[in-house]
Amino acid sequence: MKANIALFTFAVMFLFPFCKTAKFTDAPKPPENYNPSQEPPLVSTITIPVNISVTDLVNSLNARLSGQALYEDKSYNDNGNDGLMLTIWKSQDITMFLSGNTIKYRLPLKLWMKKNLLVADAEAEAELALNMKTTFSINEDWSISTQTDVEYHEWLSKPKLKTGIGNISIETLANIVLNRSKKDLSQTLDRFVSQQLTLRPFVQEAWTAIQEPILLDSAYRMWVKTTPVSIGMTPVNAIWNTITAKIAVECLNDVTFGEKPWFRENSSLPNLQHISDAPDEFQVRVATDVPFPEAERFAKNTMIGQVFESGKNKVKVEDIQLWGNNDKLVVNAKLAGTFNGNIYFIGRPEFNPEKNQIEVRDLDFHIDTRNFLMRSATWLFQGAIKNQMKKAMVFPMQSNIAGIKSSVQESLAHYELQPGILLTGTVDSVTVENTKITPTSIRVNLFSKGKLNVDVRGL
Repeated sequence: MKANIALFTFAVMFLFPFCKTAKFTDAPKPPENYNPSQEPPLVSTITIPVNISVTDLVNSLNARLSGQALYEDKSYNDNGNDGLMLTIWKSQDITMFLSGNTIKYRLPLKLWMKKNLLVADAEAEAELALNMKTTFSINEDWSISTQTDVEYHEWLSKPKLKTGIGNISIETLANIVLNRSKKDLSQTLDRFVSQQLTLRPFVQEAWTAIQEPILLDSAYRMWVKTTPVSIGMTPVNAIWNTITAKIAVECLNDVTFGEKPWFRENSSLPNLQHISDAPDEFQVRVATDVPFPEAERFAKNTMIGQVFESGKNKVKVEDIQLWGNNDKLVVNAKLAGTFNGNIYFIGRPEFNPEKNQIEVRDLDFHIDTRNFLMRSATWLFQGAIKNQMKKAMVFPMQSNIAGIKSSVQESLAHYELQPGILLTGTVDSVTVENTKITPTSIRVNLFSKGKLNVDVRGL
């Protein structure tokens, strides 16, 4: 029994130094820290010139107003008990002329009138053309305001009253009634516009839809999100047969990789800003993030299971972890074999524009790891693991940049937002502004320029 105890004690004393050495084979760990972020949000400005065909607008208006009563007075007691009922329809196509934010249009109308003559009722029909002018504006709350005036009228067929003893001309009376009704008709049209026409539901729908994250590349699990923050519009102008305006949207754009990530929260639709002008091209800045877990996935695909040998010494890579150390990337390689423990590499990530990829070009052993290996595992320091690790620290973005440009350009060649509304444009350039380390990712800030245009036709 005593011999067994003595043997056990000797074994513990003999093995203890080796257990202790194995426990502390890790190289000193570089701290995880990050430079305070001084980078302002990457605000993009997207200018969209909008062109609306006046011809198509008039055709659409004619189609919508066909067969619809524009004005109805169904009581003898309206308008100060004038004893007259009046219904007005559009009889021919409307013609229109625009100047700035003022619309002048000729509105041919068919009128039906019924007059109370005390002893009996008499009906009359006539056709006339109203020459009208409407000044419009889009309010900050996205409603539309109009100020309509009937400038003058002309009879196409003079009104005659149908009675049992024949037809009686009532042009003079009709002119009086019509002149009284002009103000009511104008107010009715303006009230209809204010009640029925508001841009907010349409803008709100687009504002919400544009903020939905999009999986742009399933192979690389690349997600894109746009968060608009403001919207402005230049004054509406009429040039020849086209209504023109520019819409300017300021937004924040984010690109990241991996499972559907958390993005910044959606913004609410703000009030419309009235601006005097906007640049002709869009300028888009995109924060493109490669999260550390996703970067680790790329590195592990290359490094996990690799074996490195030097003479009788051999190690296998079992795990890879990444984090930031100020503006540099720390690579923690967990090894098993002749050397059991963690060693650390460090380097500055840079973007290689020729290959469209992030590389850690100056990757090397961390200074503390270097000193540690020189004392305890020189063979590992002199091996091929550093070069192989450097090759693994490559994060391809070819499909993320060239692919983005190509797919966006293809979409902009002919993108129908909805029937009659066509978006076209060009992406002139995509460049990298800088590469940096954030607390959660390797970030590449992209900058692109191009032009957009919206044509509204065949409404």
